[in-house]
Amino acid sequence: MVEQSERDEERKARLIAELERSRSGLARDLRGMRRSLDVGAHLKSAILRQKTLWFTGAAVTGWLLTRLPGRRKKQEAEPKPSRWMPKAKESSKGGWILTLLGLAGTLLKPAITSYLSQKIEEMSLRGPGGHAAPRPMRQAGERRSR
Repeated sequence: MVEQSERDEERKARLIAELERSRSGLARDLRGMRRSLDVGAHLKSAILRQKTLWFTGAAVTGWLLTRLPGRRKKQEAEPKPSRWMPKAKESSKGGWILTLLGLAGTLLKPAITSYLSQKIEEMSLRGPGGHAAPRPMRQAGERRSR
């Protein structure tokens, strides 16, 4: 019985030692991996070792980029007249109507927005099947918004 407990203790000590070796090896490998994946440090050391090569490359790249052709202006083509879009001469006849419609749209936009937001809020408060869902309770001192 005593021999059995001694063997168990010895086995336990071997397992603990093996686990510790495994953990230290894993930590060492992790440090090595972090070091090898540190792109910033590799780039910095490469620049420090070969300054002239890196600065010459940067200068040549900059010079090549300045030699690229610039963007060209886009030339807008005249739209072809169609039966749906009147010509410029014809559009001046009904221009005041379009101006009035644009002004009416500008003036009515807040009212339309308010109306639609109220309808969306009402629809969101309804539950599935069109039944009214219970309204959330207001906090003390909170005003009712309309």
